[in-house]
Amino acid sequence: MNRQYPVPEIKNGIKVLGVKFQAFIDPETKQAVFSQSGVARGLQIPRHSAATILKSHQFKALRGSAFSPPRILTEVNSQPISVVTQADLVLLVQIAAEKGYPIANSMQEASFAVLLQQSVDEALNTSRSRKEYLDAGASLRQKLEYRYSYHSMKEVTIKGGYGVRALCRINRQVSSLAVPDADQRRTANSSWRKNCSAVETVKITIGNTVHERAVEASIRSTLKINLDKAAERTASIYGLLDAPF
Repeated sequence: MNRQYPVPEIKNGIKVLGVKFQAFIDPETKQAVFSQSGVARGLQIPRHSAATILKSHQFKALRGSAFSPPRILTEVNSQPISVVTQADLVLLVQIAAEKGYPIANSMQEASFAVLLQQSVDEALNTSRSRKEYLDAGASLRQKLEYRYSYHSMKEVTIKGGYGVRALCRINRQVSSLAVPDADQRRTANSSWRKNCSAVETVKITIGNTVHERAVEASIRSTLKINLDKAAERTASIYGLLDAPF
């Protein structure tokens, strides 16, 4: 996304656990974004390694789609630079931690999603209560966990040789159990899951996990029976979540 007018760098960058990330405000979304090269510097990993992570199958699976780096025109370079969003930076740190990069690993262990949200707000002089920080971080983690659960379930289903038809059935079954009007929402908006409430997102994540276990325990002749069991178990868990106190 090339910009006609260059945007300034956020003064002093955004520091998370003492690590400075070069950041800018995307004039279209009004959200903080981070230069790819600055992310690599902050995490002390080779720039090509950061780029490789962003292009990897693992990153695509967690993200739910291929990564096409947005670009913005800034005052630090005469040409548009590649940037990553907050959500994508959280995923990059997660994968870099799994690969053994020490700074990324320490950040991951320190609940990076919450700290990133807080650090961005501090850089932008945005005031939030502690609860709002925790809620924002929890919301981001929920979305990332949902993506992971879905793609993990998808991978098990496809590798098991059950095909796209079975995956679609499982996906619809999980969605309908978690969100009674899922079909109507899907018809109105193909990206309806992005607008799910926190509770709905948690339910779908749980449903994906239960159904993944059902697929793992199945052979072709028992898949339907196990998916029916998964539906019953998922509904029972949802009943516990919805039970009054």
